[in-house]
Amino acid sequence: MSYKEIDHRLDRLISSLGIAGQDLLSNHKPIIVNTGNSFSVVPLKDETAVLRANPDFEAIQRISEEFDLIGYYIFFQHTKVPARDAGTRMFAPFYGINEESATGMAAGPLACYLYDKIGLDKNVFLIEQGHFMKPPSPSVITVKLNLEDGKITGLMVGGKAKVMESLIISI
Repeated sequence: MSYKEIDHRLDRLISSLGIAGQDLLSNHKPIIVNTGNSFSVVPLKDETAVLRANPDFEAIQRISEEFDLIGYYIFFQHTKVPARDAGTRMFAPFYGINEESATGMAAGPLACYLYDKIGLDKNVFLIEQGHFMKPPSPSVITVKLNLEDGKITGLMVGGKAKVMESLIISI
């Protein structure tokens, strides 16, 4: 797992999300986190900021290509259900996904960020995603960090699925 600062292009990243600098969580900046794939993890101060996000998918695609990102994972720490650790949205237009409802490969980097940068001293994280999609497609992703001497040495991501609707398509 590695972290990479994006200070010199922070204004472009914020602008591509359609948010303002004051929407960011105080004393925390977006950062690129890599646990095998890179995501820009973007800490926002509250649910209003997450809802206000109006992504410019073409700009996100260009920035993702420039930094070799899968996409952006925006989050806030006040969740729909108590005892969960973050509410999120994930944008990956570079891979043809404007918004995704459950992204384990992004939840892992977020759990590392929450542990290392936010200081949540735990090894199991519950991440909400999909609540803000139209229509909503809520999910909860579980991330278990492997820790040795307070350092992350690995992680496992998973969750449970439930069929919400079945369709038969004739071609």
